[in-house]
Amino acid sequence: MKAFLQRLFKFAAYTAAGVVIMLAIAVGLFRLFLPRLPQYQEDIKDWASAAIGMEVEFSGMDARWGLSGPELEFYDAELYRASTQTRVIAADRVRVSVALTRLLFEEELAIDRIVVSETSIEVRQLDDGRWWVQGAPADELLGKRTGGDGRLPEIEVIGEDVEILLLQPGDARPRYFALPGVTVSIDENRIAFDADVRLPDELGRQLSASATQLLTLPQEARQWNVIIEADDINLGGWSDLRLAGDRGVLSGTGDVALSVSYARGRVRNASADVDFANVELEQGELFDLGGRFELNVADDGWLIAAERFQITRADRQWPEASLRAEVSTDDDGQLLMMDVRASYLDLQDAGLFMSVLGAEQQQQVATLGPSGVVRDLIATVSDIDSESPRFDVAARLENCGMAADGKRPGVRGFSGVVRANRLGGSVEIRSADMIVDAPEFLSEPIDIVSAEGIVIWRSTDRSTTVVSDSIRLRNDIFDSQSNVQVIIDAEGSSPVVDLDSTWSVSNVAAMKRYIPQKIIKPKLYDWLQMALVKGSIPTGTTSLNGPLDKFPYDDGDGRFLVEAAVRNLTFKYHPRWPAAVQSDMDVVLDKMRLYSVRNRSFSAGNQTVDAKIEIAELRDPVLTIGAFSTGTLETIRSFSAQSPIADVFGGQLDRISVSGEASYTLDLKVPLKNSKQFEFTSRVRSNNGTIALKGFKPPLTDLIGEVTITRDTISSASLGGRFLGEEVAIDLATSDDPQFSVIASTAGSVTSGAIVADLGLPLQGLISGFTNYEARILFPRGKQATPSPLTIQIDSELDGLGLDLPEPVGKPAATPMQISGDIRFLPGGKKIESAGVADNDIAWQVGFRRSNDAWDFDRGVLALGSDPIQPAETRGLHIRGTTSTVRLDDWLNLSRSGDREIGTADRIRSIDLVIADLFAIGQHLEGHHVRVDRSARDWLVQVDGDNVVGSLFVPYDFTSERAMVLEMTRLQLPGDEESPDEVSKPDPRKLPPITLTAEEFALGDRQLGAVELRLVRVEGGLEATTMTTTDDTFEISGTGRWVVDESDPLGSRTSTTATLTSTNVMQTMSRLNFTPGIASDQMSASVNLSWSGGPRADFLDVLDGEVSVQFGNGQLEEVEPGAGRIFGLMSIVALPRRLSLDFRDVFSKGFGFDKIAGTFRIVDGESYTCDLSLEGPAADIGIVGRTGLATRDYDQAAIISANFGNTLPIVGAVVAGPQVAAALLIFSQIFKKPLQEVGQVYYGISGSWDEPVVDSTNAATFASRGELAGCVPATD
Repeated sequence: MKAFLQRLFKFAAYTAAGVVIMLAIAVGLFRLFLPRLPQYQEDIKDWASAAIGMEVEFSGMDARWGLSGPELEFYDAELYRASTQTRVIAADRVRVSVALTRLLFEEELAIDRIVVSETSIEVRQLDDGRWWVQGAPADELLGKRTGGDGRLPEIEVIGEDVEILLLQPGDARPRYFALPGVTVSIDENRIAFDADVRLPDELGRQLSASATQLLTLPQEARQWNVIIEADDINLGGWSDLRLAGDRGVLSGTGDVALSVSYARGRVRNASADVDFANVELEQGELFDLGGRFELNVADDGWLIAAERFQITRADRQWPEASLRAEVSTDDDGQLLMMDVRASYLDLQDAGLFMSVLGAEQQQQVATLGPSGVVRDLIATVSDIDSESPRFDVAARLENCGMAADGKRPGVRGFSGVVRANRLGGSVEIRSADMIVDAPEFLSEPIDIVSAEGIVIWRSTDRSTTVVSDSIRLRNDIFDSQSNVQVIIDAEGSSPVVDLDSTWSVSNVAAMKRYIPQKIIKPKLYDWLQMALVKGSIPTGTTSLNGPLDKFPYDDGDGRFLVEAAVRNLTFKYHPRWPAAVQSDMDVVLDKMRLYSVRNRSFSAGNQTVDAKIEIAELRDPVLTIGAFSTGTLETIRSFSAQSPIADVFGGQLDRISVSGEASYTLDLKVPLKNSKQFEFTSRVRSNNGTIALKGFKPPLTDLIGEVTITRDTISSASLGGRFLGEEVAIDLATSDDPQFSVIASTAGSVTSGAIVADLGLPLQGLISGFTNYEARILFPRGKQATPSPLTIQIDSELDGLGLDLPEPVGKPAATPMQISGDIRFLPGGKKIESAGVADNDIAWQVGFRRSNDAWDFDRGVLALGSDPIQPAETRGLHIRGTTSTVRLDDWLNLSRSGDREIGTADRIRSIDLVIADLFAIGQHLEGHHVRVDRSARDWLVQVDGDNVVGSLFVPYDFTSERAMVLEMTRLQLPGDEESPDEVSKPDPRKLPPITLTAEEFALGDRQLGAVELRLVRVEGGLEATTMTTTDDTFEISGTGRWVVDESDPLGSRTSTTATLTSTNVMQTMSRLNFTPGIASDQMSASVNLSWSGGPRADFLDVLDGEVSVQFGNGQLEEVEPGAGRIFGLMSIVALPRRLSLDFRDVFSKGFGFDKIAGTFRIVDGESYTCDLSLEGPAADIGIVGRTGLATRDYDQAAIISANFGNTLPIVGAVVAGPQVAAALLIFSQIFKKPLQEVGQVYYGISGSWDEPVVDSTNAATFASRGELAGCVPATD
């Protein structure tokens, strides 16, 4: 053994040495040849072109000895087709290896390897689908490269860093595929192809492909074995390439390993392992797909199978399933047998693959809408072309279903086991939450919570019999258990059915959607949908026996009977009649007659027992109801208001409230084909009932009688009652007026007490007596384009009824005054209107509106005089017209009387009256036009007349800080000599601030000129911060207060402090309506006064305070007795006439004076003075005593003392004693000087201001008047 190894090693060494020597010689020759390459470049091009089969062009070349032998390397090489001179390849380098063995032993210069480096190849798909490579059809790229013996040359082609540019129709730019290495090798045994591809980002990461064909097999047995492995490929990108048509994949990524055997122009075998995620064939449907797929194709059929097949979606995942389909065909390709098996199929996922189907198949799948899971499916079909194919099917179904389409019903959620063959079969039903959809019969699908039972069928040549024993179907609405047998004749005669079923319904309202809409009359179906509102059927039975084509067995060819005990039914038998509720009803459907004669129900609170309800023929449905019901007038009114009976009363029954026992009958006939053409007759009987109109307080009581109502008429019999405490007869009749349907006429009488107590009018103590009246209630006719209102018409002469109201409304009881009016309750129940007229030229047109369940005045007009009344355009009460007398104080006193506030002033929106005699706030204004309007926050009062011209702004809320503003052009307050004075007690705290400006102001005949007054609110009342009057010759200014004083009898007290200055006393006195008695250019007066209550005309009797006056030099004028009003405090003007008679010599030059002055103390309207004095050149005059401001009288005495040089004769007796001393003391206090011993006289002043009496008196009288005035202490 050792020697053998030594000999073997020696042989190998010799052989190797020989090869090395030969290689060395070849290399040496090659090196000698290299420098001469440029000389043979053209020969080399020709040789390379011949060897490659294409013309070769290059810019340079090189040669080297490679491991496999000599190599030529061409730079910037280009290969052209010889025939078309189009370039095939342009590469940076092309390296060609010469087959050394063939060169050495066969002396043939042949290429055994081509290496192409850094080149790009354009691949283009044309619009017609053909492929071109480098500008030429792909099948012409290399042409036929077989040898002379038909064999392919042995060669290896290698590509390095090859770039493929792919362009398809519509591409804006090419896709680039990078091939780091690609190899094609051909030898005598096989053809092999290997390539690695770096994919574009939109296609994935990488792909490797290999293909092999063995050449050792006969030509007919040869096949290509192709293996493709791809990692992280993007299915959406590959789909965009449209390599397999337009149906593509929207998205998806994953790995695939594909193996295909291809021979004789078709695939013979294929297998693929796939693992894809987020695959999207249909928009929005994502799933994962995995498994192994196999395909085997033979001449007599094919087999396709999948193992570990799994689809995963967001909400569910297939278990790993096994699928298999095998088909056998004959020599002509006709189908002989088909066998399909599947361990698991989710039918709903068929929609995932819709895009791979044709349009017709897509429509079929979409129409079928399969769903559910099929397990353990085995389906075999054979003898397909025969008249009776053989089949055998078995499967377990879980929640399976299909959609309804046309006449084909649909089902969802069916579970069970199916077994079938040519002789029969069975279905075991084990379904929960199943849905059955039969649109040809039912308007809605049926939800079945549970379906259980077995259906068995047997087929013979003559018939097929389907039998089911106890199939139970139930859901939340119904529960049924049925036995059925159906015999189907093979010759096509009508099936014969024998069905018995018991059932119950828990909710009639829900069950009515299962009524077979398609097989009953549309109007009947609509009526059933309306009528069955709610209720239940605890027990029901159905019997059906006979041929189906004879249904409903009118001629007795079969039996169809349904009986049901309906409980607590709400039965809405007509849309315009109230439903019957709480109905217990035994209902029978016998063939086509539907009826009930045993029942009990309530309708709007009325009870009905055993009404006759019937539809005699369902094919021509006419509903008839005959019922007698008991209840109350209120329940019958409610029933009528909800029914067509309300049309007779114009829909006004909601305005009526009633009570009392009553009953009624109803006969109703409704043709369901035109339910609007119904007919009815109802008779209502009242026993001691009560009826009232809402919004009209007094009721009608003790109502007895009968009323008969049809659709078009109404009548009454022996109908009467009591109204406002008096008996009335009532007659109901159909109205001839097209606006009204019913007139209820009454005649009666009413007392003043009933008007106040029952009608609720606030006239307590203002009316008396009684009167007769006639009234009519007019119920409007329904269905008018403009609905008429429910109307009450009232007529009365008010004879015997006294109205103790202020002018111009009041009247004595014996004086008749015709009054006619109406009250209209407008449609909608939100408004009431009233209009009328009285003989005293008063008319009204007013409206009321309902708000928050109470009536409130809305708008209206009260018209005085004969002018036609015009409707109010805005809200509120508008008073208009002309009247003779208005006593505002009487109306205000009336509004304040009683326990309730009438609130009429709050409703007044405007007043526009011409008043002949207006008596207001102590004034009598004649012929004035008064306008009152509301503004945003104030009353605007405008007065125009002889006495008053101007505007007043009176705030609505006296508690606010807004002032009452009087802007007057003329304000002359003439007083009121006719109306009696009454002392009021207003609260100054409730009055607003007041601002008065008047260009011309007068109190009666006393002209005060321009006036400005400003009252502001202070604690307790009002304060006058500004109070001025300005005239041509005088001015008055001052302040004042009016505040609450709880100790005062009138609750408040007014005080004022003011000054008056005059530059012309004669003119001032004339403007103030005093008889001028003093002529002077200087006068001043100051007052500080207060009185009980507020500012008023009759305050003089309670006046307190002090007044002081002073005149400058001037002249006293004689005043004739009775010549007019004099300034009451200045009694001194009463002396000149008497003095001129007694002392003509002394006062012959007139009654001039240097000064007049005086102070007056006022207590309770009595004025006392101790210092009224006149100092003149002839004499000095002093006056003491009392003046009654309210009583307008004098109780005073005067002393006259002559000045130096004058002597007064003694006109009275000389008196000595204390009285003289008192007189002297008073005199000295007045004039601040002692009285002269002689030359003085005394006068007493008494009587009224208008006609004072001046008599001579003595010092005692003077002293007593001084004591009265408190000038000196009283003497005993």
